[in-house]
Parts: sequence; structure tokens; C-alpha cells
Amino acid sequence: MPVDSSAAFLTALRTHCGRAYEGQLVNPQPADSAMRGQRLVMHVRGCGDTVRVPFHVGDNRSRTWVFTRTSNGVRLKHDHRHEDGSEDRVTQYGGDAMAPRAASHVEFPADSATAALIPTARTNVWTVELTPTRFSYQLRREGSDRRFRVDFDLTRPITPPPAPWGADTKAR
Repeated sequence: MPVDSSAAFLTALRTHCGRAYEGQLVNPQPADSAMRGQRLVMHVRGCGDTVRVPFHVGDNRSRTWVFTRTSNGVRLKHDHRHEDGSEDRVTQYGGDAMAPRAASHVEFPADSATAALIPTARTNVWTVELTPTRFSYQLRREGSDRRFRVDFDLTRPITPPPAPWGADTKAR
């Protein structure tokens, strides 16, 4: 991802700093059953070179999407924590952005650390779309029918939720 596109993406994401939004699953699959019927909330926090976006599923505050500017673009990592703030065994997976179609559509193929940590995720591609009205987080697993998508309505901010688990123990 060219540096100017990554800067534009992170700048657009930072405009939502401190705000939270409710989302909905799009075409849920059986693997998403734990999320059905749960309130899905994203909260844009920590808006420096690294932008942290906790993703709450009901009362579960274990997930945070971490977008970091790199010399080549932007990186997405998934920070998973237990309620006591300790890291989950499966955490810090993700990848670096590919050349985008636009700063509003960024794809992150799984990196080698992800493949080593979660062999079945070696073909994962995470896509984030950020428009003035919508934030979409998507997963597709190449070579399979695994798909996941959640859309957040950016026109309707909600009261921010409590901090994600481990917020006091991780870098902001």
C-alpha cells in the first residue's frame, strides 16, 4: 500500500477517534453463531500512528483491531485478550496491506507469523472498507467458503462502551 494511501486511510479512521458504532453481521455463517443476536460495537481508540479499534461482541471485550503505520503502508493485527488483560494464546495475527484499489478499500493478506500461529488462516485476507457512512470489516479464506463480514453505520454514533480487556496493559 503506498504511503500516501495508508496515510489517507489512517487519517479517515482517526476522524472517528473516541466514537463508537453499532454493527450488524452480513450473511452470517454457522461459524458465526456465537455472534448472532449479540450487540456488535466498534470503538475507535488510541489514535496516533497506531489506531486501536476494539470490537465488542455482547459483553465480550476481548477483541481489538490494531492498525499501525509502517514504512510500506499499514498493518492490521488482531489483539485478543482475556478478561484479566492477559494475551490469548491466539493473538497478534494479521498482515500488511496490499496495494489498495482506493484508500477506502484495504486488503490485508495473512503474514507468515499468522500462518505459523494459525495454519488454517494462512490464506486469510482481511478487508476493511471505510466510507463516510460505513466501516466494514471482512474476512475471506481463499480456497474455502469461509466468509465473515460486519458493517457499522458511521452516521449513528453510540455511547462508547467500556474499555477492552487489557486496555491498561497494552500500548495505546
